[in-house]
This record gives sequence, structure tokens and C-alpha cells, in this order.
Amino acid sequence: MSKRVWQHPEVPEEEQETEVWRSVGQLENSPHFKEWMDREFPEGSGVLSEEDRELSRRNFVKLMGASSALAGLGLASCRRPESYIVPYKNAPEWVIPGKPLYYASAMPGAEGATPLVVTSFEGRPTKLEPNRSHPGSNGTDAFVQASILDMYSPDRSKQFLHKNEASTKAAFEAALAEVVQKPGKVAFVFGEDDCPTRHRLMKKLTKSFGAKAYAYEALTGEGQRAALATSFGKKGASVLTDFSKADRVLSFDCDFLGLEKTGSQAAFSKRRQGGGADYKHEIDPKKMNRLYIVESAYSLTGGMADHRMRATPTEVLRIAAEVAREVSKLTGDSQLRQLASQVVPASYSEEDQWKSDWVKECAKDLVSSKGKSVVLAGSRQSEALHY
Repeated sequence: MSKRVWQHPEVPEEEQETEVWRSVGQLENSPHFKEWMDREFPEGSGVLSEEDRELSRRNFVKLMGASSALAGLGLASCRRPESYIVPYKNAPEWVIPGKPLYYASAMPGAEGATPLVVTSFEGRPTKLEPNRSHPGSNGTDAFVQASILDMYSPDRSKQFLHKNEASTKAAFEAALAEVVQKPGKVAFVFGEDDCPTRHRLMKKLTKSFGAKAYAYEALTGEGQRAALATSFGKKGASVLTDFSKADRVLSFDCDFLGLEKTGSQAAFSKRRQGGGADYKHEIDPKKMNRLYIVESAYSLTGGMADHRMRATPTEVLRIAAEVAREVSKLTGDSQLRQLASQVVPASYSEEDQWKSDWVKECAKDLVSSKGKSVVLAGSRQSEALHY
């Protein structure tokens, strides 16, 4: 209810504050203003008598009732269309509306496949989770989680485009028919993931139109592949790290907890909490691993590191050479010192003295855990660093 009392008790002068009025009428406080404020409906509330008010309301209800009746009579032929929604004419087996189905699947990638469990509702996948029952399960990464979002992305192409302008399917088929008449003029570029269905279709395209297929991956380092091929004598070799046996880990721009799969992340996390073969949910600092990382961009692995050095991309190789030199001094390995000098000559300025101290402590810690230390290099780094 609105407030009707305007005559407030007077306030002593020593307690008075700045007085504010809502309008000029309130400031004047005339009798007409007081009478106007006492009415519930000031505008025209005193013009009609009580009998006229009742008649007006009754007439309004009569008019609205007659209008509604006439509207229903005149629109009798207009009605909402009836439609019967049938999910399936022949319902697939095991599909129940509202109940999820789980499928074991795998997402292929450049470095292998990720075992997954797919949650599906009526044939539509909605969630991807790692398949814990698979021996090669190593969690999921950003690419796996983004793939399910990309499926329902509103930004996906929904029409044919030609030079960034809308086109039609008929125009595309006409242009394709003109190109395929000349053998060797059609090429397809794919990622380096393995897909049996794509291989089967490419065989048909190659046989029918002489098409060629090319594989390319932007995040797969050629330097790493060249170093592995030289070391193991065959193309396509890869190295997996057993983090369950590593007490000290040194990473040179290798995001092994994020985008680069070089070993079991679960094994690293288990050792991170001080666990080993006899892990009993008790943190033991002596059994915890220690992570060093040198990187130019902040990564998930860098966020977990005990000691992180921020360096420019050109400094990563130089810092790796400095670590090798320090390790050679502590172990007396002259061959390692010679190799490091061939890669990058020793050079540190006064401004980089803190880096020199960081390198010395890191090398000392690696040597103290001899046989239980591992050094990783990122796939984007050069061939010299991987050697």
C-alpha cells in the first residue's frame, strides 16, 4: 500500500539534514495538492458517480464477452494443425527416448588413437569420456573435447561457397565434372590420422578419377620425426615414457600433460602425489617426482611444474645445451660436452645469470637421480634438440 501520512514529526534543527522534495506541489503543500494526493486514482476519479462506475464496468465485461463469442464463431474453420510425431517407423534396437547408450570407440590422431566411451541419446552423441578399461587409455585432450562441440557448432558451413560467396550444389557438381575429366587434376589433403573408411573411398577416387591424397599435420614436428628415424633406423618410430619410474622430469617445450602424448598421464599424476608401486593414498615427499620445464608459452604442463623457466623459442636449444654441459661436468662425460658445444657455443650474459643458476641446480638434481631421470623435447623443436 502507498504511504498516505505526509505530516512527519518535526526534527530538531541540530539533527536536520538536507531536505528534498519530490515535486513543486509538495514544496508548496497547498490544500489542492493534499486533496489530490488523498485520492487513489487522481485523474478523473471524482468525475463519475458510483452508479456510473458500476455501469461502465458491467458494459465493459458485456462488450468483451460478446467480442470473444463472435471471434470463436467466425474462426471456427481455423484451427491448429494436428500432427502425430513418430520417432521411428521401425525403432532401432536398444534405443529408448531419454535413455543414453554408451559405445566404445576411438578417435584417430597423428600420433595414434584415443580410446573413448561415447554417450549417445537417440543416435546423437553428446559426451566423450576416456575408456578406462582400455590398456592404452591416457585421458582426453582439448582436440577430443572440441570434436563433440564442433559437431553441433552453428558456425559450421551449411552451404556451398565459391571464393567466399554463396554458391549452389549444381554449380559445384558442374565444376567438379569439368575437373575430373583431366586425370591427375584432383587432390585431397587430409590429416595424418588413420581412417579405414577414408582409405576405401580414396581407392575408389584414385581408380575413377586419378585423384591424389596428401597428408599434412601442422602440430607434428618434422625435427622429431627425423631424429627418431635416424636413431631407430625406421620411419614412424615413436618413444613412450614410463613416468612411474621417473623421479626427475625435465621438459623442453614438451606439453606431455596436454597436447603431446608421450606417456601415461595417470602414472605421472600418481607419482606426483608421492605414490609408487606401494601407493596407499599417503603423500610421501621423498617419493614425489619433480618437474622442470623450459617453455615459451604457458601450458598445462608448465602449470604443474615445480620449476618453470620462461624462455623465447630461440633460447630453448641454447638452454638445453647448457644443461648438457653442466651434466657433463658432473659426470665427466666428454662426449656429451663436445656434442653440446657443436650445437650451441657457451655464452651467458650478466643479465642471464639467473638462468645459469637455474641450469646448474637442474643439472645437479638430474645427476643425483641418475637412472631415474628423463629429459623430454617438444615435437615442435628442432632436430638438434632431439638428438
